[in-house]
Amino acid sequence: MADENESGSDDKKKGGKMGKLIVWGLVFVMGAGTGVAVPLFVLPSNSTDASQPAPDENRMDIPEPDETLGFVDFDEVVVNLNDSRYSRYLTCTFSLQVSGTQKEAVQKLVDDNNVVLKNWLIAHLRDKKLEDVRGKLGHNLLRREIHDKFNEMLFTDGIERIQDVLFQDFKVQ
Repeated sequence: MADENESGSDDKKKGGKMGKLIVWGLVFVMGAGTGVAVPLFVLPSNSTDASQPAPDENRMDIPEPDETLGFVDFDEVVVNLNDSRYSRYLTCTFSLQVSGTQKEAVQKLVDDNNVVLKNWLIAHLRDKKLEDVRGKLGHNLLRREIHDKFNEMLFTDGIERIQDVLFQDFKVQ
């Protein structure tokens, strides 16, 4: 009798383990099937449209970049720095580094938007304190801010065409 009880309990354990394996196997198969089936319902069914690139209607009419460099000069800017006595002022001139093939198009955009760009630059520089423009860190931060804002203001398609801002003159007096 004792042997029958032991073998009966072993059968229950084996059946319990086997049942759990079957349940977990079914859960796994259903999960994998769902992972495969969902994209079939969510993604568009017409594969010919997906293979062709959509026409970029927002892209500006500017040539593709090449390896040559071009430089677009920007007017001199003189502003008072934001200090308590307004005794410090900043004078700077810089050039915008662009691709050689895009120089003429960027030059035209800069000339057409010169008033807006200069207004933003003057307002931005007037908010700076002497500590903000001091040293290499301040210099590079200012270059990056001008780079980002000019790209944003000039190129509405989101493609950055100004590669760098290079100061020709940068004086704080």
